[in-house]
Amino acid sequence: MEYEPLSERRPPVVPPTRSSRRLLRWVWPALAALLIGAVTGVAVAAAIHVPRVEALGGDYRPSLVTQLFDKNSNVFTTFAHERRVMLKQSEIPKVLQEALLASEDSNFYQHGGIDALGIARAALTDIRSRKVKEGASTITMQLSRTLFLSRERTWRRKVEEAFVAVELEKSYTKQQILTLYLNLVNLGHGNYGVEAASRYYFGKPATRLTLPEAAMLVGIIPAPSRYSPYRTPDLMRKQRDRVLRRMLEERYITQADYDRAVAQPNLVVPQQAEQTFAPYFSEEVRKFLEQSYGDTKLYEGGLQVQTTLDPQIQKAAENAIRAGLLKIDHRRGWRGPIAEVKEAEIESQQLPTWDQGKPVPGRWYQGLVLESGAKVASVRIGKETYALGPEGIAWTNRKQPGELLKRGSVAWFRFEIPQPKAPAGAKADKTPPPAASSAEPRLMLEQEPRMEAAALVLENQTGAVRAMVGGWDFDRNKFNRITQARRQVGSSFKPFVYGAAIEAGWTPADTLLDAPTSFIGADGKLSYRPENYYHKHYGIVTLRRALEQSINVPAVKLFELVSGKRVVDFAHRAGIQTPLPTWPSIALGAADLVPMEVASAYATIANQGTHVEPYLIERISTPDGQVLLPQHFPATYLSFRPPVAYVLTHMMEGVVDHGTAYDIHDLPIDIAGKTGTTNDYSDAWFVGFTPHYTILTWIGYDVKRSLGAGMSGAVAALPMWRSIAEDGLATGWLKKGDTFQVPPGVLLKDVEYYSGLLSDNGTRVIKEAFVAGTEPNRQYNPQWSTIASLPWYQQKAFYIPKEGENMPNKANPPGQPEPPPTPGPADTPATEPPPPI
Repeated sequence: MEYEPLSERRPPVVPPTRSSRRLLRWVWPALAALLIGAVTGVAVAAAIHVPRVEALGGDYRPSLVTQLFDKNSNVFTTFAHERRVMLKQSEIPKVLQEALLASEDSNFYQHGGIDALGIARAALTDIRSRKVKEGASTITMQLSRTLFLSRERTWRRKVEEAFVAVELEKSYTKQQILTLYLNLVNLGHGNYGVEAASRYYFGKPATRLTLPEAAMLVGIIPAPSRYSPYRTPDLMRKQRDRVLRRMLEERYITQADYDRAVAQPNLVVPQQAEQTFAPYFSEEVRKFLEQSYGDTKLYEGGLQVQTTLDPQIQKAAENAIRAGLLKIDHRRGWRGPIAEVKEAEIESQQLPTWDQGKPVPGRWYQGLVLESGAKVASVRIGKETYALGPEGIAWTNRKQPGELLKRGSVAWFRFEIPQPKAPAGAKADKTPPPAASSAEPRLMLEQEPRMEAAALVLENQTGAVRAMVGGWDFDRNKFNRITQARRQVGSSFKPFVYGAAIEAGWTPADTLLDAPTSFIGADGKLSYRPENYYHKHYGIVTLRRALEQSINVPAVKLFELVSGKRVVDFAHRAGIQTPLPTWPSIALGAADLVPMEVASAYATIANQGTHVEPYLIERISTPDGQVLLPQHFPATYLSFRPPVAYVLTHMMEGVVDHGTAYDIHDLPIDIAGKTGTTNDYSDAWFVGFTPHYTILTWIGYDVKRSLGAGMSGAVAALPMWRSIAEDGLATGWLKKGDTFQVPPGVLLKDVEYYSGLLSDNGTRVIKEAFVAGTEPNRQYNPQWSTIASLPWYQQKAFYIPKEGENMPNKANPPGQPEPPPTPGPADTPATEPPPPI
């Protein structure tokens, strides 16, 4: 049987008809498109990573601002990469939502994340321009970019946006997307989210935004760096009006609403260069937060930090330090301009402080001198020119501005509101001066002090740091002299010597002989020979008088008699943490100590012997209320018994009442303290305490050098302390009439001041405090007044040396030349003590 070949079995090829050819022309492109689409989809899926958007519902936390709160629960400092305050869905005003939809995405509620018509329009524009020019991103696509993607203008990024937008729309409601967008969007000048922006630009929460204000915020969105109501106000107004016009077109507002809104100017609050309040305090807190929780948590975690800062006390301390430094610096005269600008550059010159907005009284600005004559100088600050008259240079002791400045000179200036004089015959305390708000600010010439100063205010009973000023200017130098500096404390160390003596059984009425004396120094020889401030000696002196007048030789004698080891132990128990040697020079403050530990140790004395560790932070929590650091509980321990602390306090009150700190004796509150001065006047201190606060002031150069002859603690540091205390008494944080409470175990006796003996009719009788059982039993003899008037070497015959007391060198009797004394720190009262009672 024969078979046909297979090829011969195939049916004959039929030529295609016209209709079949037409069908093929439509089918083949469709099939090709499907094939290309499938291949492209596989390629895109492999190339593009779509993040898991469902994570937004759980793990996602936007970058939030860490806030520091003062003791009144007001924010005074923030730390953040982005300034943001999150709002709930119900807190976003309707007018703001409508402005956003009209301007950025009018089809928001109709599309599923991608606006096809908008993309087609944008694609056509991009093809014509041959580059990515128009975005046509929906609100959801913009949110996708903010959350997960970069801001590069490429087709790849646009495709990624589309994929993520679709996923967002599937996972979240439209209102959730809108709320998240308005909380994250960049609105310029470091503000992210509508709440932070509303507070920054308008000084109010977003819930109170008006129609033109809401339109302005939305107008910033397309280009936050370009649209600024401060830098480009005209451009910003056009952008705001564009948003209003879109709202009119979308029928969110009426024509009347539109007309009223566009007629209003962009009224934003004026912005000054940001000045951080309490910057040294804030930096101490910032360092703790960074060390404890890390950089990310600090700048993005929105930590809520309750601190101990009292804004009223902090302001008083800052004002006192600045005024005190300026007063001392002004005494040294004018040092000259900080720079000179060439003639050709004067008209075009811009100075760093000129971007701070309108000048504010009290702030400092760099000024450029345009003209300088015999009576007045013309100074340009920003866009304005101001006159500098004779009253603005009075502190320089020059009468003509031309003697100090010339055309092209650059110097610091300050605006001051002149204080009107009280009417003739009016009493300052009863007739307030008329208001000065209408007075024109007066331009004052200034110069930055080269020296530094610091202040600290501690609450005695709690250890809370209520104020901290670490230097003249945080921007000039971030070194905190309260917590980081180590300085010689001079005579402000002496209270620890006398405190150890009281604890060992000595009393304020005990006496020592103040006379030229040699002590074994660090070299093991009799090489240490301290001298007193006035280079003279007083003979027999009580411990009280020696402390009040800051007499050096008795302090060193007492140090040796009590034992250096016991004094150092007493200082450490009080709060001094620095290791201390037992050399006799330590009695006069030869050790370098940190001001914080000095103030803490004084606060222990004020707190009747109970030491409380200083602290700055009360509580730390997260934005959702999770407590990271619970409410602070004071770390305390008993350093020494209350009677010892009170007797020492009573002696230190004498430093103020008739000693080296006499210049503050008139303040109507109990004050105890001690001045401190190093032997070359490189450091000046006053550490004083009231029943509730310990206040420390210090002044010196960072690189140790003399402040100048006579710049003792009483002259340089005490006036700043007084200024802080006067503010406290005026504003109420220091209570007038506040007194130190006498604890059990203390007796008060009438004694004669110079001899320390019991008396009710001596030359000068005072109330003296004694630890019970240590009070004297000898009565005062009038002959003591005669003995006290003799020179020290004649008084010596009436003095019975204490066991182990170093006495004057017999090789150098009175009238013979004495070996040169070892310089020692001392303090002198700013005024002579009052006459004997």
